[in-house]
Parts: sequence; structure tokens; C-alpha cells
Amino acid sequence: MAQVPYRSIYVPLDGSPFAEQALPLAGEITRRAGAILQLALVHHPVPALATALEVPEIEAQLDQEGRAREQTYLNSIVERVRKSVNVPVTGTLLDGAVADALETHLEKTGADLVVITTHGRGPMSRFWLGSVADQLMRRLHVPILLVRPAAAAAAPLPLRRVLITVDGSPFAERAIDAAVALGKGFDAEYALLMVVEPPLPIADPSGLMVIPAGANAEQQLREAATKYLDGLAQRLRKDGLTVTTHPIEAAGAAATIIAQADALQADLVAIASHGAGGFERLVVGSVADKVIRGSTHPTFVVRPSRESV
Repeated sequence: MAQVPYRSIYVPLDGSPFAEQALPLAGEITRRAGAILQLALVHHPVPALATALEVPEIEAQLDQEGRAREQTYLNSIVERVRKSVNVPVTGTLLDGAVADALETHLEKTGADLVVITTHGRGPMSRFWLGSVADQLMRRLHVPILLVRPAAAAAAPLPLRRVLITVDGSPFAERAIDAAVALGKGFDAEYALLMVVEPPLPIADPSGLMVIPAGANAEQQLREAATKYLDGLAQRLRKDGLTVTTHPIEAAGAAATIIAQADALQADLVAIASHGAGGFERLVVGSVADKVIRGSTHPTFVVRPSRESV
């Protein structure tokens, strides 16, 4: 398997300490990958109260002052991160609707990994990071690492164990290359998880009864999952990686993934989100969506490439 290295890491900020909690992990990934770190903050225009009062010059002054505060804040974060992690860091103040501005800037700069908290709070925050993260997952075609902020800032999380979920599809396997590329700089070990859900009962054509799925069918599913995971693991082990396999029989894939991440003390859960249709359609599948919202672990979401959408 060929892992594509990350060269440009992108962190959207909203001015809040919660959003800044993406920085320690993003900075450590950047340092270990020998990449550059890009920070972006979207300018928040002042409400148009002055215009309503027919004093547009006051609105312009307030907006200019707000922009200056945001630029000062961004510069301070850039300097702080540069000193603490010793990596190349840039900071850009953007204009426009938040998700649109970030998407355009991301594509322009060629970032290949986004690290973002799932929500933000604070005096400068517009309470948008949760919804923006959600929008970016549906629009972007680069991997997104979602960090759930804690009550207080934490030290960089070492990625010692990465749980990669697969479902037997070639698309889901794309999460493997992306996750291995992320964990390689940390000398991480990998756990491949496939949830084997019980086969559904067979409906009698007459509609008078439901025929339970036989034990033979369950055994075949178990054996197929074990063989499939072993094949994936062998390919990774040829690259000198430490890999374990976990075919687990359970109903409810998302709950099983979360429980297994807890049991393995995984530092990261990697999952592919299935896309269908146009560029901005809902693309996070129900399993991925439930894992993202329900897990306390950082979640690494791999999207389909633009060519495959």
C-alpha cells in the first residue's frame, strides 16, 4: 500500500480557546511529517447597525477595529505555535461566509489535511465551528481530523494506536492508506476493525412466516471477515507495521466501533465516509456520522476524491 505524505496541515480557528485545542495535535503532526501548518480565521463583520442609523463611517471604523483585533489574535497564535512546535506556520484572515471562505482558501493553498475541533465557544466565537466542521466534511475531498475539545487545553496526543474501520468495500479501504500515512510519523500500531452484523432473516414469499438465517450463514460471514482482515493486515505488515485484526460480531456498527475504540484505548478512529451524488450533497454515512458524534476519540474522516464523486 502506498501512503501519501501530508505536506500542508490546515487548522480553521474562530478566536476561541476551544477551537485552539486542535493546535497541539496539528502542530505535532506537522512537525513529525516535516510539513507546514496553515492557520485561518474568517473575519466577522460588525452588525450593520450603523448603516441603519445612516452613519456608515462608524460601521466602517468598527469593522476596521474588529479586523485589527482579529489579525492581532491570529498573529499571536502563529507566533505561539511557531515557538512551541518549531514548524513553518502561516496565518490568513479571510472574508466571506465561513465555510465558503475556508473551502476556497483550502483549495487555493493545496492543503492535504484539515484538523478542526467539533465546536467552539468564547468571546470571539460565533458558535460556528460545529456546523462548519459538518459542512467541510460534506464539501472537501481531503481527510479531516476532528478533535473533540476538552474542558481545558491538553498536551499533544501521541498517536500510538490507530483504529481503522473497514466494511469490505474498496472505498472503505481508502481510510487505511490515509491513516497509515498519518500514524507513520508516530510509529503507531494499527488495529483493523470489521463489524460483522448478523444476517437478516429471510422473508417467506407467502408472507406467512419469517425464516431465520441459518448458523451456517453466520459462520460464513465470520470466516470471510477474518480472511479479509488477515489479507489487509499481511499487506501492511510487509511494510514493517504492527497490525492487529478485530472481526467482531455485533448489531449496530457505530456503537461497536466506539466500544472497540474504548477497549483498545485507541488514540484515533479512522473511517471512510461514503459519498453519493453531487459535490455538496450529504456524504457522511450513518455509521460515520454516529461515530463522529458519539466518540470521545479524535476521528479521522476520509472522503471520496473529487474524481470519484
